[in-house]
Order: sequence, then C-alpha cells, then structure tokens
Amino acid sequence: MSHGAATLGAACSVSSNTFNLHDLEYQRIQTVLTRMQKELRAQLVLLINRSGQPIVISGPAENIDCTALASLAAANLAATDGLANIVGEREFSVLVHQGRQRSLFISDLLKRFSLVLVFDASASSGLVRYKCKRTILLLEEIIQEFQRKIEKEEPVTGIPQFTDEELEELLR
Repeated sequence: MSHGAATLGAACSVSSNTFNLHDLEYQRIQTVLTRMQKELRAQLVLLINRSGQPIVISGPAENIDCTALASLAAANLAATDGLANIVGEREFSVLVHQGRQRSLFISDLLKRFSLVLVFDASASSGLVRYKCKRTILLLEEIIQEFQRKIEKEEPVTGIPQFTDEELEELLR
C-alpha cells in the first residue's frame, strides 16, 4: 500500500521519476526524520526527490510552503551541480544557507533524493552536519532495502489484455 498525498505522505515505485513507499518504509523514514527534527529542534525536515517533489515531511511547517521549498531546494542542488562541474569538482553534495533566524541544510541522497532541513540559525552547524550525515546513512539503508525488496517482487500482471474486437464487444 502506498500513501497518496506527496506533501503529507509518500508518493514513492522504483522508476526514475516516482517512488512509491509501502507503509512500513514510510513509517521508518518518518521515524528517522522526526527523531532528527527533535534532536536538532529543527522546524522542518523533508525528504524530496531530485525533481522537487516532497516525499516525507516532518515538522509543523508553519509559515513555510513545503512544495515551493522542495522545488527550490532541488533546483538549488541542480544549479550547484553545475557550479561543481565548472570548477572541476564531481559534485557539491551538501549546501548550507545561513540566515539571521533560520538556516537551510540541503544534502544529496543516493543521487535521486535530497534531505532538506530548516533549523534555527543559532544551532551548531557542526552538530547539524553530523546529525544529517548520520540520518542520510539511515535513509539510504531504508531506501536501498526497499528497492531490493521491490526488485524481488513479481510484477503485477493482473491487467487483462483485450483485442480490438473484444473491446468493441465489451463497450456495446
């Protein structure tokens, strides 16, 4: 079973554009994000895909448009990939934007996802980096485990195939 609303739940099959999480994996990811959010007293933590779609959200998200944040974070990471190439780097996998009140941490996850954290600007950046790195390792493990499980499952072939004649007969 998968969750439908991408902004509040999971919209995760293992194709390059979508990723349909089962309830167990969604709950595991939600637990990991919630724990990090509480440990860092972050206002918001998102797992997004690289096209900017929110997959799992933890936090009250008060006064924050999560859809816009996810989209802009993905675009920011994509632009930073271009900057890395220009200066001869393979990638810049972590971005930190510091503000007066709030800061952002954006990190690549398996080249398909990103972790986005909105946190108080007074928080220790070293602690944020450490907790995020640990969280990313846990998320990568959950996602890779899920992908292996999905690859082992038989494809669903329950969709009947009809000839044109059979369709015409059915539609009469």
